[in-house]
Amino acid sequence: MRHPAVGFSPVPQTKWYNASMDERMYGEDVDTLELEKYGLSDLDGKNILALDDADLDRLLAALGDDDMSLNLPMQCTADKVQELLSYSECRRCGRCCRPNPLNLESPGVEIFEEELQSIADSIGEPYESLKKKTGPGKATPYAYQVVKLGFTRWLPLPCPAYSSRENGCRAYSVRPVVCKTYPVIFTGDDSYTSIRVTCDYGRDIVKAACKRIHRDNPSFEIML
Repeated sequence: MRHPAVGFSPVPQTKWYNASMDERMYGEDVDTLELEKYGLSDLDGKNILALDDADLDRLLAALGDDDMSLNLPMQCTADKVQELLSYSECRRCGRCCRPNPLNLESPGVEIFEEELQSIADSIGEPYESLKKKTGPGKATPYAYQVVKLGFTRWLPLPCPAYSSRENGCRAYSVRPVVCKTYPVIFTGDDSYTSIRVTCDYGRDIVKAACKRIHRDNPSFEIML
């Protein structure tokens, strides 16, 4: 059984997606990783799930460098997301809190409106002042089936809650669901799970998940 490894991007008609957190979040186009560009031609046609640790590390590093995510053949449910997150731990490196040099046009981090008040309280900034720094989002299904519908705002990057001096999030205990579940990405389609691999946390999760999938179903393939 084969599964396409996919995520979101502005480049059409290939099998990889770029899962950037911007207005293309629910985009229709796809992008492919140029294996030759990263010296990975030897991996062409191989099953990702069967790669040894060294080759998987090479692939994930290239995906991270190209700002891509990897989609895995597992339903994106609250329980499954928590299981994936338990495979490793966030290093709190702040990479997801700062502007992405590969996606400078991104409007920031999309959060639900009711999460904004908790952030404001946590960082000691008036709600209206913080809200003026955000951009309007949209009505969207709640991530991981929390409730059916919510309205969103875009927190700019660097995130107002991030402190470079403290090297971390000042609202960590009340951080939005998109931050709590990162590097798992909510795509609007819960038939698969998309994981960013631009940080060690994401790469750890993908490696553990691939081993789990391969162990449970050795005949399953995610082909490069």
